[in-house]
Amino acid sequence: MRVYWSSEPAVKSVYDELHGYIPLNEVELKIVDTPTFQRLRRIKQLAQAWYVYPGAVHTRFSHSLGVMYLMGIIASKLAQEGIIPRDDVQLLKLAALLHDIGHTPFSHGVEHYFIRKFRLKHEELSRWVIEEDPYIADVLRNYGFEPREVAAIVAGLHKETVYNELLSSDLDVDRLDYLLRDALHTGVAYGLIDLDRIVQTVTVDSDGYIAVPKKAVQAVENFYIARLHMYRTVYYHKTITSYQLLIALIYEKISESTELRGLLEPFTSASGIRNSIRKGIFYIWDDFYIGGVLSYVLSKDIGDESFRELVRMYMTRKGFRAVYEWIGFSNVNPVPSAIRESINKAIEFVRDQGIPRYSTLPYVEVIPIVSDEETVRVLINGTSVKITEFAGSIVKHLPESMGIARIYVHPMYCDAVNKLITKFLSHNVRV
Repeated sequence: MRVYWSSEPAVKSVYDELHGYIPLNEVELKIVDTPTFQRLRRIKQLAQAWYVYPGAVHTRFSHSLGVMYLMGIIASKLAQEGIIPRDDVQLLKLAALLHDIGHTPFSHGVEHYFIRKFRLKHEELSRWVIEEDPYIADVLRNYGFEPREVAAIVAGLHKETVYNELLSSDLDVDRLDYLLRDALHTGVAYGLIDLDRIVQTVTVDSDGYIAVPKKAVQAVENFYIARLHMYRTVYYHKTITSYQLLIALIYEKISESTELRGLLEPFTSASGIRNSIRKGIFYIWDDFYIGGVLSYVLSKDIGDESFRELVRMYMTRKGFRAVYEWIGFSNVNPVPSAIRESINKAIEFVRDQGIPRYSTLPYVEVIPIVSDEETVRVLINGTSVKITEFAGSIVKHLPESMGIARIYVHPMYCDAVNKLITKFLSHNVRV
Protein backbone atom coordinates (compact mmCIF):
# COMPACT_ATOMS: atom_id res chain seq x y z
CA MET A 1 0.00 0.00 0.00
CA ARG A 2 1.29 3.41 -0.99
CA VAL A 3 2.11 5.82 1.81
CA TYR A 4 0.90 9.39 1.37
CA TRP A 5 4.38 10.86 1.33
CA SER A 6 3.45 14.34 0.12
CA SER A 7 2.21 15.05 3.63
CA GLU A 8 5.56 14.08 5.14
CA PRO A 9 7.73 16.91 6.47
CA ALA A 10 10.84 17.93 4.61
CA VAL A 11 14.02 16.25 5.79
CA LYS A 12 16.23 18.51 3.69
CA SER A 13 15.98 21.72 1.68
CA VAL A 14 17.99 22.57 -1.43
CA TYR A 15 18.46 26.19 -2.43
CA ASP A 16 17.56 26.79 -6.05
CA GLU A 17 18.54 29.95 -7.92
CA LEU A 18 15.08 30.18 -9.51
CA HIS A 19 12.57 29.00 -6.90
CA GLY A 20 14.44 29.51 -3.64
CA TYR A 21 14.42 26.71 -1.07
CA ILE A 22 13.01 23.45 -2.43
CA PRO A 23 11.98 21.01 0.34
CA LEU A 24 12.65 17.30 -0.08
CA ASN A 25 10.81 14.66 1.91
CA GLU A 26 12.21 11.23 2.65
CA VAL A 27 11.35 9.44 -0.60
CA GLU A 28 12.42 12.41 -2.73
CA LEU A 29 15.76 12.64 -0.94
CA LYS A 30 16.31 8.90 -1.40
CA ILE A 31 15.83 9.35 -5.16
CA VAL A 32 18.07 12.42 -5.30
CA ASP A 33 20.82 10.59 -3.42
CA THR A 34 20.99 7.69 -5.90
CA PRO A 35 24.04 7.56 -8.22
CA THR A 36 21.67 7.64 -11.19
CA PHE A 37 20.04 10.92 -10.18
CA GLN A 38 23.36 12.46 -9.11
CA ARG A 39 24.47 11.85 -12.71
CA LEU A 40 22.21 14.76 -13.73
CA ARG A 41 24.63 17.13 -11.97
CA ARG A 42 27.07 16.25 -14.74
CA ILE A 43 24.76 16.87 -17.68
CA LYS A 44 24.25 20.45 -18.80
CA GLN A 45 20.67 21.49 -19.38
CA LEU A 46 21.48 23.28 -22.63
CA ALA A 47 24.57 21.29 -23.65
CA GLN A 48 26.36 23.30 -26.35
CA ALA A 49 24.56 26.59 -25.60
CA TRP A 50 27.49 27.74 -23.48
CA TYR A 51 29.47 28.19 -26.70
CA VAL A 52 27.18 31.17 -27.36
CA TYR A 53 25.89 32.05 -23.89
CA PRO A 54 28.77 31.49 -21.40
CA GLY A 55 26.40 31.47 -18.42
CA ALA A 56 24.39 28.53 -19.74
CA VAL A 57 26.16 25.93 -17.63
CA HIS A 58 23.22 24.94 -15.45
CA THR A 59 22.32 21.27 -15.24
CA ARG A 60 19.52 18.75 -15.61
CA PHE A 61 19.84 18.25 -11.85
CA SER A 62 18.61 21.73 -10.90
CA HIS A 63 15.97 21.68 -13.63
CA SER A 64 14.57 18.37 -12.39
CA LEU A 65 14.30 19.71 -8.85
CA GLY A 66 12.50 22.78 -10.19
CA VAL A 67 10.01 20.72 -12.19
CA MET A 68 9.25 18.60 -9.11
CA TYR A 69 8.74 21.77 -7.07
CA LEU A 70 6.25 23.23 -9.55
CA MET A 71 4.45 19.91 -9.87
CA GLY A 72 4.04 19.83 -6.10
CA ILE A 73 2.45 23.27 -6.03
CA ILE A 74 0.07 22.67 -8.92
CA ALA A 75 -0.84 19.08 -8.00
CA SER A 76 -1.56 20.10 -4.40
CA LYS A 77 -3.80 22.89 -5.68
CA LEU A 78 -5.70 20.44 -7.90
CA ALA A 79 -6.03 18.02 -4.98
CA GLN A 80 -7.51 20.78 -2.80
CA GLU A 81 -10.00 21.47 -5.59
CA GLY A 82 -10.98 17.79 -5.62
CA ILE A 83 -9.71 17.26 -9.17
CA ILE A 84 -7.09 14.63 -8.34
CA PRO A 85 -6.71 12.32 -5.31
CA ARG A 86 -4.46 13.69 -2.59
CA ASP A 87 -2.64 10.35 -2.50
CA ASP A 88 -1.43 10.90 -6.08
CA VAL A 89 0.34 14.21 -5.43
CA GLN A 90 3.53 12.39 -4.44
CA LEU A 91 3.28 10.11 -7.47
CA LEU A 92 3.18 13.15 -9.74
CA LYS A 93 6.08 14.80 -7.92
CA LEU A 94 8.23 11.70 -8.40
CA ALA A 95 7.38 11.55 -12.10
CA ALA A 96 8.37 15.21 -12.40
CA LEU A 97 11.60 14.61 -10.50
CA LEU A 98 12.50 11.74 -12.85
CA HIS A 99 11.23 13.13 -16.14
CA ASP A 100 14.76 13.79 -17.53
CA ILE A 101 16.54 10.89 -15.83
CA GLY A 102 17.38 9.24 -19.16
CA HIS A 103 18.84 12.23 -21.00
CA THR A 104 21.99 11.45 -22.95
CA PRO A 105 25.22 13.33 -22.24
CA PHE A 106 25.32 16.71 -23.96
CA SER A 107 21.51 16.46 -24.00
CA HIS A 108 20.10 16.82 -27.51
CA GLY A 109 23.54 16.82 -29.17
CA VAL A 110 24.34 13.14 -28.60
CA GLU A 111 20.63 12.29 -28.75
CA HIS A 112 20.66 13.31 -32.44
CA TYR A 113 22.83 10.26 -33.15
CA PHE A 114 20.64 7.80 -31.26
CA ILE A 115 17.46 9.12 -32.84
CA ARG A 116 18.91 8.82 -36.32
CA LYS A 117 20.56 5.42 -35.78
CA PHE A 118 18.17 3.66 -33.39
CA ARG A 119 15.08 5.90 -33.24
CA LEU A 120 15.85 6.11 -29.54
CA LYS A 121 14.69 9.26 -27.74
CA HIS A 122 15.47 10.33 -24.19
CA GLU A 123 11.84 9.69 -23.18
CA GLU A 124 12.33 5.98 -23.89
CA LEU A 125 15.64 6.00 -22.04
CA SER A 126 13.91 7.59 -19.06
CA ARG A 127 11.31 4.81 -19.08
CA TRP A 128 14.07 2.18 -19.08
CA VAL A 129 15.89 3.89 -16.21
CA ILE A 130 12.78 4.27 -14.04
CA GLU A 131 11.67 0.67 -14.57
CA GLU A 132 15.02 -1.15 -14.72
CA ASP A 133 17.76 0.87 -13.00
CA PRO A 134 18.32 -0.92 -9.67
CA TYR A 135 18.91 2.29 -7.71
CA ILE A 136 15.79 4.12 -8.92
CA ALA A 137 13.38 1.18 -9.16
CA ASP A 138 14.29 -0.12 -5.70
CA VAL A 139 13.66 3.23 -4.02
CA LEU A 140 10.28 3.59 -5.71
CA ARG A 141 9.18 0.08 -4.72
CA ASN A 142 10.46 0.46 -1.17
CA TYR A 143 8.17 3.46 -0.72
CA GLY A 144 5.14 1.85 -2.32
CA PHE A 145 5.33 3.27 -5.85
CA GLU A 146 5.18 1.14 -8.97
CA PRO A 147 8.02 2.13 -11.38
CA ARG A 148 5.84 1.38 -14.41
CA GLU A 149 3.21 3.86 -13.27
CA VAL A 150 5.81 6.57 -12.73
CA ALA A 151 7.31 5.80 -16.14
CA ALA A 152 3.85 5.93 -17.75
CA ILE A 153 3.38 9.51 -16.56
CA VAL A 154 6.83 10.48 -17.86
CA ALA A 155 6.01 8.91 -21.23
CA GLY A 156 2.58 10.57 -21.36
CA LEU A 157 0.82 7.21 -21.34
CA HIS A 158 -0.95 7.21 -17.97
CA LYS A 159 -4.64 6.33 -17.94
CA GLU A 160 -5.43 9.68 -16.31
CA THR A 161 -5.21 12.38 -18.99
CA VAL A 162 -4.55 15.13 -16.49
CA TYR A 163 -1.41 13.38 -15.19
CA ASN A 164 0.04 13.29 -18.70
CA GLU A 165 -0.97 16.89 -19.34
CA LEU A 166 0.72 18.21 -16.22
CA LEU A 167 4.09 16.87 -17.35
CA SER A 168 3.76 16.89 -21.13
CA SER A 169 1.53 19.43 -22.86
CA ASP A 170 1.72 22.93 -24.28
CA LEU A 171 1.65 24.40 -20.77
CA ASP A 172 3.36 21.87 -18.50
CA VAL A 173 5.60 22.06 -15.44
CA ASP A 174 8.63 21.09 -17.53
CA ARG A 175 8.31 24.12 -19.80
CA LEU A 176 7.31 26.44 -16.96
CA ASP A 177 10.64 25.71 -15.30
CA TYR A 178 13.03 25.57 -18.23
CA LEU A 179 11.84 28.75 -19.93
CA LEU A 180 12.61 30.83 -16.85
CA ARG A 181 15.73 28.86 -15.90
CA ASP A 182 17.22 29.03 -19.39
CA ALA A 183 16.42 32.73 -19.70
CA LEU A 184 18.12 33.35 -16.35
CA HIS A 185 21.32 31.55 -17.30
CA THR A 186 21.59 32.73 -20.90
CA GLY A 187 20.76 36.30 -19.93
CA VAL A 188 18.11 36.73 -22.63
CA ALA A 189 14.86 38.39 -21.64
CA TYR A 190 12.60 36.53 -24.07
CA GLY A 191 11.89 33.60 -21.74
CA LEU A 192 10.43 35.67 -18.92
CA ILE A 193 6.88 34.61 -18.07
CA ASP A 194 4.39 35.39 -15.30
CA LEU A 195 4.92 32.12 -13.45
CA ASP A 196 2.99 33.15 -10.33
CA ARG A 197 -0.11 34.06 -12.32
CA ILE A 198 -0.08 30.80 -14.23
CA VAL A 199 0.53 28.62 -11.16
CA GLN A 200 -2.21 30.37 -9.16
CA THR A 201 -4.85 30.05 -11.87
CA VAL A 202 -4.07 26.84 -13.75
CA THR A 203 -6.61 24.03 -13.49
CA VAL A 204 -8.05 21.33 -15.77
CA ASP A 205 -11.29 21.03 -17.68
CA SER A 206 -13.79 18.17 -17.52
CA ASP A 207 -11.78 16.19 -20.09
CA GLY A 208 -8.55 16.45 -18.12
CA TYR A 209 -6.86 19.09 -20.27
CA ILE A 210 -4.86 21.99 -18.85
CA ALA A 211 -7.05 25.08 -18.58
CA VAL A 212 -7.03 28.62 -17.21
CA PRO A 213 -9.81 31.11 -16.48
CA LYS A 214 -10.34 34.00 -18.86
CA LYS A 215 -8.51 36.38 -16.53
CA ALA A 216 -5.24 34.45 -17.01
CA VAL A 217 -5.26 34.43 -20.82
CA GLN A 218 -2.66 37.19 -21.11
CA ALA A 219 -0.20 35.24 -18.96
CA VAL A 220 -0.63 32.19 -21.18
CA GLU A 221 -0.26 34.29 -24.32
CA ASN A 222 3.03 35.60 -22.99
CA PHE A 223 4.10 32.01 -22.33
CA TYR A 224 3.50 30.99 -25.96
CA ILE A 225 5.30 34.04 -27.32
CA ALA A 226 8.21 33.62 -24.90
CA ARG A 227 8.62 30.02 -25.98
CA LEU A 228 8.67 31.01 -29.65
CA HIS A 229 11.37 33.61 -29.05
CA MET A 230 13.46 31.17 -26.98
CA TYR A 231 13.27 28.66 -29.82
CA ARG A 232 14.67 31.23 -32.22
CA THR A 233 17.31 32.84 -30.01
CA VAL A 234 18.52 29.93 -27.86
CA TYR A 235 17.28 26.41 -28.53
CA TYR A 236 17.72 26.55 -32.32
CA HIS A 237 20.40 29.23 -32.51
CA LYS A 238 22.45 28.51 -35.64
CA THR A 239 25.78 28.30 -33.79
CA ILE A 240 24.44 26.14 -30.97
CA THR A 241 22.90 23.78 -33.50
CA SER A 242 26.20 23.52 -35.38
CA TYR A 243 27.94 22.14 -32.29
CA GLN A 244 25.07 19.74 -31.65
CA LEU A 245 25.56 18.39 -35.17
CA LEU A 246 29.32 18.25 -34.68
CA ILE A 247 29.21 16.26 -31.43
CA ALA A 248 26.64 13.92 -33.01
CA LEU A 249 29.00 13.39 -35.97
CA ILE A 250 31.95 12.73 -33.66
CA TYR A 251 29.89 10.28 -31.58
CA GLU A 252 28.78 8.50 -34.75
CA LYS A 253 32.35 8.13 -36.02
CA ILE A 254 33.51 6.68 -32.69
CA SER A 255 30.52 4.34 -32.32
CA GLU A 256 30.76 2.93 -35.85
CA SER A 257 34.53 2.49 -35.98
CA THR A 258 36.01 -0.86 -34.95
CA GLU A 259 39.17 0.98 -33.90
CA LEU A 260 37.41 3.59 -31.76
CA ARG A 261 34.21 1.92 -30.54
CA GLY A 262 35.79 0.58 -27.38
CA LEU A 263 36.26 4.14 -26.11
CA LEU A 264 32.50 4.52 -25.65
CA GLU A 265 31.17 1.00 -25.15
CA PRO A 266 28.66 -0.01 -23.91
CA PHE A 267 27.13 3.36 -24.77
CA THR A 268 27.21 2.90 -28.54
CA SER A 269 23.90 1.12 -29.10
CA ALA A 270 20.40 0.93 -27.68
CA SER A 271 21.00 -2.58 -26.35
CA GLY A 272 24.31 -1.54 -24.80
CA ILE A 273 22.71 1.37 -22.98
CA ARG A 274 19.84 -0.77 -21.73
CA ASN A 275 22.27 -3.37 -20.40
CA SER A 276 24.22 -0.63 -18.60
CA ILE A 277 20.98 0.47 -16.94
CA ARG A 278 20.21 -3.05 -15.74
CA LYS A 279 23.76 -3.48 -14.44
CA GLY A 280 23.59 -0.22 -12.50
CA ILE A 281 26.43 1.53 -14.38
CA PHE A 282 24.34 3.95 -16.44
CA TYR A 283 25.30 6.74 -14.05
CA ILE A 284 28.88 6.92 -15.41
CA TRP A 285 27.64 8.05 -18.85
CA ASP A 286 27.75 11.85 -18.55
CA ASP A 287 29.26 14.99 -20.11
CA PHE A 288 32.54 14.36 -18.30
CA TYR A 289 32.74 10.81 -19.66
CA ILE A 290 32.51 11.95 -23.27
CA GLY A 291 34.72 14.98 -22.67
CA GLY A 292 37.36 12.64 -21.26
CA VAL A 293 37.15 10.45 -24.36
CA LEU A 294 37.67 13.46 -26.63
CA SER A 295 40.70 14.60 -24.62
CA TYR A 296 42.11 11.07 -24.72
CA VAL A 297 41.71 10.92 -28.50
CA LEU A 298 43.81 14.06 -28.93
CA SER A 299 46.42 13.23 -26.30
CA LYS A 300 47.09 9.76 -27.77
CA ASP A 301 46.62 10.64 -31.48
CA ILE A 302 43.84 8.07 -31.81
CA GLY A 303 42.05 7.74 -35.15
CA ASP A 304 42.93 9.39 -38.43
CA GLU A 305 43.73 13.08 -38.80
CA SER A 306 40.34 13.99 -40.30
CA PHE A 307 38.59 12.55 -37.23
CA ARG A 308 40.96 14.25 -34.79
CA GLU A 309 40.38 17.52 -36.62
CA LEU A 310 36.64 17.23 -35.90
CA VAL A 311 37.42 16.70 -32.21
CA ARG A 312 39.76 19.72 -32.18
CA MET A 313 37.10 21.82 -33.87
CA TYR A 314 34.61 20.91 -31.15
CA MET A 315 36.96 21.48 -28.24
CA THR A 316 38.34 24.79 -29.51
CA ARG A 317 35.02 26.24 -30.72
CA LYS A 318 35.95 26.31 -34.37
CA GLY A 319 33.02 24.31 -35.64
CA PHE A 320 30.83 24.18 -38.72
CA ARG A 321 29.41 27.46 -39.97
CA ALA A 322 25.98 28.11 -41.43
CA VAL A 323 26.31 29.37 -45.00
CA TYR A 324 22.61 29.17 -45.73
CA GLU A 325 19.55 29.60 -43.51
CA TRP A 326 15.84 29.59 -44.21
CA ILE A 327 13.19 30.14 -41.52
CA GLY A 328 9.46 29.95 -42.14
CA PHE A 329 6.19 29.70 -40.26
CA SER A 330 3.16 27.73 -41.34
CA ASN A 331 0.16 25.73 -40.22
CA VAL A 332 0.66 23.19 -42.99
CA ASN A 333 4.21 22.84 -44.33
CA PRO A 334 6.79 24.92 -42.41
CA VAL A 335 9.65 23.76 -44.66
CA PRO A 336 8.38 23.61 -48.26
CA SER A 337 9.50 20.63 -50.33
CA ALA A 338 11.21 23.03 -52.74
CA ILE A 339 13.50 24.20 -49.94
CA ARG A 340 14.29 20.64 -48.84
CA GLU A 341 15.04 19.52 -52.39
CA SER A 342 17.18 22.56 -53.15
CA ILE A 343 19.30 22.03 -50.04
CA ASN A 344 19.91 18.37 -50.88
CA LYS A 345 20.76 19.20 -54.48
CA ALA A 346 23.04 22.06 -53.40
CA ILE A 347 24.98 19.71 -51.14
CA GLU A 348 25.25 17.12 -53.92
CA PHE A 349 26.48 19.86 -56.26
CA VAL A 350 29.14 20.96 -53.76
CA ARG A 351 30.34 17.40 -53.21
CA ASP A 352 30.56 16.90 -56.95
CA GLN A 353 33.04 19.79 -56.99
CA GLY A 354 35.40 17.76 -54.80
CA ILE A 355 34.39 18.97 -51.33
CA PRO A 356 34.65 16.05 -48.82
CA ARG A 357 31.37 14.44 -47.79
CA TYR A 358 31.52 15.27 -44.06
CA SER A 359 32.39 18.90 -44.78
CA THR A 360 28.77 19.82 -45.54
CA LEU A 361 25.86 19.04 -43.25
CA PRO A 362 22.18 19.67 -44.01
CA TYR A 363 19.86 20.62 -41.17
CA VAL A 364 16.07 20.64 -41.44
CA GLU A 365 13.84 20.91 -38.38
CA VAL A 366 10.14 21.49 -37.78
CA ILE A 367 9.37 22.90 -34.32
CA PRO A 368 5.77 22.84 -33.01
CA ILE A 369 4.69 26.24 -31.68
CA VAL A 370 1.02 25.67 -30.90
CA SER A 371 -0.30 22.13 -30.69
CA ASP A 372 -3.96 21.87 -31.61
CA GLU A 373 -4.45 18.76 -29.46
CA GLU A 374 -2.39 19.85 -26.44
CA THR A 375 -3.22 23.55 -26.51
CA VAL A 376 -4.35 25.23 -23.32
CA ARG A 377 -8.09 25.52 -22.73
CA VAL A 378 -9.89 28.66 -21.54
CA LEU A 379 -12.79 28.27 -19.11
CA ILE A 380 -15.68 30.61 -19.88
CA ASN A 381 -18.84 30.23 -17.80
CA GLY A 382 -18.10 26.56 -17.23
CA THR A 383 -17.36 25.88 -20.90
CA SER A 384 -13.90 24.80 -22.07
CA VAL A 385 -12.60 26.39 -25.27
CA LYS A 386 -9.21 25.90 -26.90
CA ILE A 387 -7.19 29.10 -26.60
CA THR A 388 -6.63 28.91 -30.37
CA GLU A 389 -10.40 29.19 -30.81
CA PHE A 390 -10.92 31.87 -28.18
CA ALA A 391 -11.80 35.13 -29.92
CA GLY A 392 -10.12 37.24 -27.27
CA SER A 393 -6.67 35.67 -27.61
CA ILE A 394 -3.79 36.38 -29.97
CA VAL A 395 -2.63 32.76 -29.73
CA LYS A 396 -4.98 31.84 -32.57
CA HIS A 397 -2.85 34.05 -34.82
CA LEU A 398 0.38 32.24 -33.98
CA PRO A 399 1.63 29.62 -36.45
CA GLU A 400 1.38 25.97 -35.53
CA SER A 401 5.00 25.33 -36.49
CA MET A 402 8.31 26.97 -37.28
CA GLY A 403 10.54 25.49 -39.95
CA ILE A 404 14.31 25.85 -40.14
CA ALA A 405 16.54 24.77 -43.01
CA ARG A 406 20.31 25.31 -42.98
CA ILE A 407 23.50 24.20 -44.63
CA TYR A 408 26.55 23.90 -42.39
CA VAL A 409 30.10 23.80 -43.74
CA HIS A 410 33.52 22.86 -42.38
CA PRO A 411 35.41 26.12 -41.71
CA MET A 412 38.27 25.03 -43.99
CA TYR A 413 35.92 25.01 -46.97
CA CYS A 414 33.60 27.79 -45.85
CA ASP A 415 34.53 30.47 -48.39
CA ALA A 416 34.59 28.13 -51.37
CA VAL A 417 31.35 26.36 -50.45
CA ASN A 418 29.60 29.62 -49.63
CA LYS A 419 30.21 30.86 -53.17
CA LEU A 420 29.14 27.57 -54.73
CA ILE A 421 25.96 27.27 -52.68
CA THR A 422 24.98 30.91 -53.08
CA LYS A 423 25.31 30.58 -56.83
CA PHE A 424 23.44 27.27 -56.92
CA LEU A 425 20.54 28.34 -54.70
CA SER A 426 20.10 31.66 -56.47
CA HIS A 427 19.33 29.74 -59.64
CA ASN A 428 17.39 26.84 -58.17
CA VAL A 429 15.31 27.92 -55.15
CA ARG A 430 11.75 28.83 -56.00
CA VAL A 431 9.26 28.91 -53.12
